[in-house]
Amino acid sequence: MINLNHKFMLTALSAPALVMKKSSLYGSFNSRLVAMLIDNILLIFWYSIIFNFSTDDPQLHANWETDVQTLNFRAETLLLALKSMFFNVYFPVGHWLYYTLLEASPKQATIGKFTLGLKVTDLRGKRINLLQANLRYFTKFISLLPLMLGFFLVFFSRRKQTLHDFVARTVIVSHH
Repeated sequence: MINLNHKFMLTALSAPALVMKKSSLYGSFNSRLVAMLIDNILLIFWYSIIFNFSTDDPQLHANWETDVQTLNFRAETLLLALKSMFFNVYFPVGHWLYYTLLEASPKQATIGKFTLGLKVTDLRGKRINLLQANLRYFTKFISLLPLMLGFFLVFFSRRKQTLHDFVARTVIVSHH
């Protein structure tokens, strides 16, 4: 007589094991791109509010008010707004502080990275310091040249690092 428990055990042992697909440890190009878009939209939104209340250019205010009321945005008004907004010290300093301080913070991520479950670490998975955060930020400009090739290293490196990640000895990891 065959023991039913014994037969069940043999069937369970011979069944193929369940395989769980592990998600990527490192942040993908797509998730990093979306995080960067979120961060820059937030920065431009907050900066435009600050800019609106801090600018004292009467021509810009008059032109902008007229364009908004008529819903007819002229190129000269948009160019004047962009010039006033981005060609002063506040935007680049705010951009630098946002990325540097948040990536070196205990959360290890900007709002965009945090939203997508990413964080910036050193090569051992530890929090980066302000020196690494600054090095990473300023070498992004090297990654932009020529034709943003430094960013496309993410497709060819084992840890999905960009040029500025290699220089700063950092990685973007997924913490979900």
